[in-house]
Order: sequence, then C-alpha cells, then structure tokens
Amino acid sequence: MKSIEWSPAEGPDAGKQFIITRMSAFTADRWARNVVRALGRSGARTPREALESGIAGLSGQSMALFSHLSDEECDMAFQGLMDCVKIRRDPGNPSVEPAPIIDADIADANTIPALRTEAFKLNVDFFRAAIYQIYPMIAALRGQLVDENQPDA
Repeated sequence: MKSIEWSPAEGPDAGKQFIITRMSAFTADRWARNVVRALGRSGARTPREALESGIAGLSGQSMALFSHLSDEECDMAFQGLMDCVKIRRDPGNPSVEPAPIIDADIADANTIPALRTEAFKLNVDFFRAAIYQIYPMIAALRGQLVDENQPDA
C-alpha cells in the first residue's frame, strides 16, 4: 500500500517523522461510504467545484465537509484517518518499526489536523468514488456539464 513520510516543518513537533499509509481498498471504501452517507443525512452538499476539480479540490474541502457531521460521526471519520498514521520514534535505527501514535507523540495542536489532511489526500479517491456511488445524479450531472462544455460538431 502507498505510504508517505511527513514531518511538520515548524513547531514543537518539527522533525518528527510520521508514516501515513493509505487504507486498504475495502477499508477506504467503507470509510468513505459512511462519511458520504453521514454528509447526506446532515443535508450537506458536496460542492460541485470541488468534485470537478478532482482530488485536489476535494482535499481542499475536506475539513469544511467534516464540519457538517455530528460529533460522533466526525470523531469516527477522523479516527479512520488517524488510523493511517504511525510515528517513527527512532529514525536513526531502521530496525525499529513505525508505531501507532500515542498522546505523548504530539505536542503541537497543528500537527493533528495536518496529519488528518495528509491521510485524507491519500484516500480521497475512495471518497470521490463513494460520492458518485451514493449520489449517481452527481455523476450524471457531471457528464452533462462536460457535454455542455464541448463545442458543437
């Protein structure tokens, strides 16, 4: 599975090495469907511009979308993202495997949302697929919008 290394550039956690691994396909699909259904129940609309701008657009909208969820739904969505993150506690020793994060690993309040954002970026294509799966009208409209933008032959 795809993984990235990410380190905060500044603040108390600067230099710490976090390993963010993409969810398995089935886990990501289930996570994304649950989030999209929760968004639908809340009445939130996924911005058309974000859908049309692809992965980058959805990544930029992630926190705004999560703000529509109930506290419990948001906690579950965020936990799914944080489950993707481990820390390399001894970067100089390659035999020490990255470990799950514990409270003592993070000192800067900005690190947690940054880690969630990076994890979302790795999994956003599953989120986008869930939107189209659950809301097929969006996919149909997207196709119609593309057709309308094509010049007449």
